[in-house]
Amino acid sequence: MGRSPCCEKAHTNKGAWTKEEDERLIAHIRVHGEGCWRSLPKAAGLLRCGKSCRLRWINYLRPDLKRGNFTEEEDELIIKLHSLLGNKGVDPATHRPIREGPTSSAAVSFEEKSSASEEETTTTTTTTGGGDFRT
Repeated sequence: MGRSPCCEKAHTNKGAWTKEEDERLIAHIRVHGEGCWRSLPKAAGLLRCGKSCRLRWINYLRPDLKRGNFTEEEDELIIKLHSLLGNKGVDPATHRPIREGPTSSAAVSFEEKSSASEEETTTTTTTTGGGDFRT
């Protein structure tokens, strides 16, 4: 058993969005807000997949979406955060660290692995050759 299909593939538009489709999506979200993307196309009268509507809204139509080059202040902030946190510690779009402390699963996993490897290195094994070896 798998997940049911997200949309009726035979009756969906593919390719470039028209101005009319953009206007319908914007009008529907203004009235009803962002909600269940899976049911939005039918409710808005669009022949699109819910995922397509979500991506169109997030990447192109949101009113708070900033386009164009970074300002001097944004450039300075990105450079400062990069020098402090490195490549993966900063999300320039939100100006805050992606991982906030040791609560992330990657940090917890790393700590578990490092503590397990420390336990292994402290045990000694005697072989028939008479030498002690650390593993």
